[in-house]
Amino acid sequence: MKSRNEKRLIKHLKIRNKLSAGTSKVPRVCVFKSLHHFYAQAVNDEKHVTLSAASTQELAKTAKGNNIEAVKKVAKIFAAKLKEAKITKIVFDRSGYIYHGKIKAFCEVLREEGIKF
Repeated sequence: MKSRNEKRLIKHLKIRNKLSAGTSKVPRVCVFKSLHHFYAQAVNDEKHVTLSAASTQELAKTAKGNNIEAVKKVAKIFAAKLKEAKITKIVFDRSGYIYHGKIKAFCEVLREEGIKF
């Protein structure tokens, strides 16, 4: 029997094959949830580089935990970094996670901040 994470990785590969590759103008934003932190990064798949990244580790003193409120703060920081890099459109890669809870909150805040996907 496969573990939950092994099933997620299989889903991630299926999703990843259907997504368009990230470019410098329209990067792929992928997310990762660990037990203690939430990570997001914008990736240019053509050159294999990370354009910008944000995580709950940056919020060490201001917000503790890996909850939805912390994820919303990370999304605001991430949106600001994307705007600073003059990126307004992205391809969102949910990495095999179900679109609810933290992932949904992250996406909603990005949309509120003016990032299109």
